[in-house]
Amino acid sequence: MIRQQTDIAIVGGGMIGLALACLLATQGRRVTVLERHTQPQLGDELALRVSALNARSRKLLEQCGAWALIAQHRTGPYHRMQVWDKDSPAHIEFSAQDVNADDLGAIVENNVIEHFLWQRAQALQVDIRQAEDWKLLNAGDEDSPAEFSLGNELLSAQLVVGADGGRSQVRQWAELPITFWDYQQQGIVANIKTERPHQGVARQVFLPTGPLALLPTPEAHTVSIVWSADQPFAEQLLAESPERLAKWVEAESGRILGACETASPVKAFPLRMQYARRWQHQRIVLAGDAAHTIHPLAGQGANLGFGDVQELAQVLAEVELKDLRALSRRLGAYVRTRKAETQLMIAAMEAFKRGFGTANPILKGLRAIAFALPNHVTPLKRKLAEIALR
Repeated sequence: MIRQQTDIAIVGGGMIGLALACLLATQGRRVTVLERHTQPQLGDELALRVSALNARSRKLLEQCGAWALIAQHRTGPYHRMQVWDKDSPAHIEFSAQDVNADDLGAIVENNVIEHFLWQRAQALQVDIRQAEDWKLLNAGDEDSPAEFSLGNELLSAQLVVGADGGRSQVRQWAELPITFWDYQQQGIVANIKTERPHQGVARQVFLPTGPLALLPTPEAHTVSIVWSADQPFAEQLLAESPERLAKWVEAESGRILGACETASPVKAFPLRMQYARRWQHQRIVLAGDAAHTIHPLAGQGANLGFGDVQELAQVLAEVELKDLRALSRRLGAYVRTRKAETQLMIAAMEAFKRGFGTANPILKGLRAIAFALPNHVTPLKRKLAEIALR
C-alpha cells in the first residue's frame, strides 16, 4: 500500500471544487481533488447547462485566475432583466444603468467554467486525481487525519471537503442529515434560435405551468431556456418534437423574440430543494450542491456555491489544520455564515415559487401590485438591481 499525504482533499472536480482548490493552492496548501471525469472539453456548439454569474462570483473567478480565460472564450453578459406574469399585469424591468454598472451578470456555460478552472488548478500544482473508485475510510480525529483508499494508495488529509453535488457520497458517508422536498417539476433546457436579437436582456415569464427563463447567450439570436415545468406538462413537452417545443416557447413568451426554433437537443432534470441540516463532521465539511440545492428560479445556485468557496477559503487561510479544535471553530464560523445566506435564499425562492405558482385571483392581483410598485419607484428598482449584482 502506497501512502500519500495532502493538506486538503476535495471530493468533486466541478465548478465549486475546482474554484476552492485554486484559492487554497494560492494560500500554499497542498490540495488534492478527486474527480471521476476528465477535464471538460470546449466545444464549438453552445452547451445546455449554463449559470448566471453575478459580480461576486466573477470576482472570485478572477482570484482563481480563470475569469479572463473564460471571458475571452465565450460569455453572454446581460444588461437588463424583464420579469412578467402571463396571466396578470404584473411586470418589472430594471437595468445595469440603474446602479451605474456595466452589466447585471453574465451567462456562462458550466463546462467552460470547469475547463478553465481545471487548467488553472493544474497550473497551481493542484493534484487532480481521476478516481472512480475511492473510499473514505474514516473522518479523522484530534490525533489523526481522515483517510481515503484509492486502489493501492492510502491518501490522508487534514480536511475533506465534500463538493460532489446533490447526491454527495461524502455527505452520505458522514450521515449528515438533509431536509428536502420535491417540486414535482422538471427543468427543461435547450438552446433556441430567435427571429429577433435578445439584446443582452435576461427574461423570465411566470406561467400557470411553471416559470420559463430566456437567457441571453454570446450569440445575438440564441437564448438558453430553462423551463421549470410542472410534471404533467413537462412530460407532455418532452414527448413533443424539439420543433414543437420551440413553438411552445414562442407562444408562451408572447413572441417577445419573434419566431423560435430549436438549436440543440432538449434535456430535462428533476427539480427539488435540498438542504443539509449539518454541514460538518470531524474533519469533513460540505460546500456547494452537497450542502444545498435550490430552485433554478433566479439562477442563483452557482452563485450560492461560489459564496461557500469564498467564505471557506477565508476561514481556512490561517488555521492550523492539524489542530482539530481550532479547525472546528473556524469551520463552525463558515457553516453559520453560509447557512444564514442559504436559508434566506431558500425562503426567497419559496416565496416566488408559491406566490407565482397559483391561480388564486386575490394573489394574482397582489402580485400585480407588488410588481407595479418597483417598476415605477426608482429607489426600489435600484435596490433590486443591486441585489442582482451581488
